[in-house]
Amino acid sequence: MHGTDACMVLTYHSISSGAGPTNIPPEVFAMQMAVVAEQGYRSLTAAEFIAWHDGGAPVAERQLLITFDDAFRDFAERAAPILASHGLHALVFVPTAKLGGDDDWEAPDHRRALMDWDELRALQGMGVEFGSHSRTHRDLRRLEADALAVEIEGSRQDLTERLGVPVTSFAAPFGTSNDAVRAAIAPNYAIAFGTRLDLARQGRDRYDIPRLDMHYFRDRRRWRSLLEGDRRYLRRRQLLRAVRERVSGMIAKDS
Repeated sequence: MHGTDACMVLTYHSISSGAGPTNIPPEVFAMQMAVVAEQGYRSLTAAEFIAWHDGGAPVAERQLLITFDDAFRDFAERAAPILASHGLHALVFVPTAKLGGDDDWEAPDHRRALMDWDELRALQGMGVEFGSHSRTHRDLRRLEADALAVEIEGSRQDLTERLGVPVTSFAAPFGTSNDAVRAAIAPNYAIAFGTRLDLARQGRDRYDIPRLDMHYFRDRRRWRSLLEGDRRYLRRRQLLRAVRERVSGMIAKDS
């Protein structure tokens, strides 16, 4: 992405061939990362992204942040080797109380295994970074203050104690947040990421950083075009999402 005022933050979940938008087949992920490398992009660490977002100079003319939600085991098995082969860095958001289990917040017949603490420590030794994705992957908007603190503060404490490093980044489960949730996040983290489909921009949305759902960029040509600075397809996707969300809101209001 040309220019220094905006930065792409990529969102992944599972690197697998299952159905649904949270699964990216390994061969598609390999293509996406190969194009990132071909286009000369530098993948940022969390600290580098935060420094840039706070108004610092870009680390490279072409830079992006690669994030994964949920800490699925297929990250260790499939994504990490591909990232390492291109010298790319990733930030993985972890639901700490769910490690060693599966994504029981999803449909029961499509469970996907999560990593355990030993796997996180092994990946940490390879340069992978970790942020918080709460403790139990609940909709944080529905929680009272005490339960919200357990999810937000407790997950940071879990990661700090188990991995021995400060944790600066948070991503809300399901991308659901509101003013109360963001107010609870702010004392505990330097930055937080959401699911709004857009580019991150310096100085904006500190606790609701937009990201790009990579499900939309499984076509090599479209992905390369965005990396080269063509935002037309992104704008179309943004418009379609806005229309869908508006219709969903109207239906919910009438029901």
